[in-house]
Amino acid sequence: MNNATSPQDCKEAADDNDPRLQKLLAHLQALLPDPLQVPDFRQAMLTEPGVDVRLSTLLPAARAFAPRLQALCESVAWCPDTLRLPPDLAATVSHSLEFRLGALYMQAKATTLAVRALDPQPGELVLDLAAAPGGKATQIATAMGNTGLLVANEPRHKRLAALVGNLERCGAYNTLLTSVLGTQLARSFHNVFDRVLLDAPCSGDGILCKDRSMLRFWSPEDSVHKSAQQIGLLRAAFHMLRPGGRLVYSTCSLSTEENEDVLVGLLKNFDPLVDVQQVSAITDGHLAAEQLARYPPAFSGCARVWPHLHATEGAFVAVISKRGPSEWLMAEDDAGALLRTLPADPDPDAWAQQLASRWDFTPDIPPGYEVVANNRHLDLRHGGAGLLAQQPWYVRSGMRLASLHKQHFYLSQQAVCLWGEQVRQRRLDIDMDQLQILFRGESCQVEAPALTGEVVCFHDDLPICRGVVRDGSLAGYVPKVARTLRLNRMLS
Repeated sequence: MNNATSPQDCKEAADDNDPRLQKLLAHLQALLPDPLQVPDFRQAMLTEPGVDVRLSTLLPAARAFAPRLQALCESVAWCPDTLRLPPDLAATVSHSLEFRLGALYMQAKATTLAVRALDPQPGELVLDLAAAPGGKATQIATAMGNTGLLVANEPRHKRLAALVGNLERCGAYNTLLTSVLGTQLARSFHNVFDRVLLDAPCSGDGILCKDRSMLRFWSPEDSVHKSAQQIGLLRAAFHMLRPGGRLVYSTCSLSTEENEDVLVGLLKNFDPLVDVQQVSAITDGHLAAEQLARYPPAFSGCARVWPHLHATEGAFVAVISKRGPSEWLMAEDDAGALLRTLPADPDPDAWAQQLASRWDFTPDIPPGYEVVANNRHLDLRHGGAGLLAQQPWYVRSGMRLASLHKQHFYLSQQAVCLWGEQVRQRRLDIDMDQLQILFRGESCQVEAPALTGEVVCFHDDLPICRGVVRDGSLAGYVPKVARTLRLNRMLS
């Protein structure tokens, strides 16, 4: 979800009698397909929904405990990997080992519908045009099985850290990160992506149930103003889509100004090429008949996640396909062509032998990927991504596999979580008390006379982090962003 207008430190904006609140509710309830739903809709918009999590199944840790967690939770029909937590688990999830290792991503189920409608496939070339903080990007990477290439663009530099952190935490490495306005990125990529997601910056009127601060900014006039930006982004997203590809336009807004009216703006430029399709994953996301009559018949295939029908926040999803190639003003060299022309697969023996001799494993390298030395680091990246490193909008690609010092590889946390389960020789099992000490950023005492130097720490067969044992003391390299003073286990 991209709520561009609400500052994080903004407090709840109004009580239930605030005129701004009542004006917004009246504006939105006029869109309901059945007037009898108004009381339930208003109640849902004023009630904070439950806590949902999505399993980050790129990581072995998530696959290991998924069946036990799924047995305790309600799954989401359109995204089986997303679960509504019961209250006792919801209260502990943010400080749980499972969450801190990246096996869980806290994500409202409404927001997962867009990626389900996008339906990304392994090996494809996919664009997420407004990717931060990374919920949908990590969901896309998971669906692709860390193959192909996901170009994740975030124009605001201050949001890049959150995007990078979430991609790393969830084990996604089939990524190329860019930072530029979407309309400018369209100058470099022409009719190339198999699938494009535009989760557009919006007013956020659909998330009123969890954040009333948006009332400070919302008005029908402001929604119309935002739609101009959204139309520009949607046109750019459509241009970068290849003919026959799939584009999903989504918002966390329910208003027609930021949804159907934006699709109308796309038609004004590309009408002969646009095909609006049915969102089949949801059957009750309709618009009031008198409202729908204002738009082309195909718009009936778009979907709204109504909060009162699904006990979640509101969202809008539209699926669009492209009948033929498009043109873009001020087009520059086609960077997309470089992504389609991959270099030959490199010989991995030089680095693989050293990793295998020290850590007992060799990472699985997808077709078209390469491991390259980058200064003092060893990076795993898509073979075509490195060809774009000189572009002004390029940020980074792939993942840090290890750091190199004096011909020795120091494994990254992401590598430990993805492949650490293969380690056998330099493995150290620790108990819950020791684990809690490590996650506080402190060293703990261990009884491992046969081990000294570098190890991979395990708890209940889950790879936790890299560590160093010296004189019976273990220093664990738990990333600062994962540390907590109240570590627990959701499932013991």
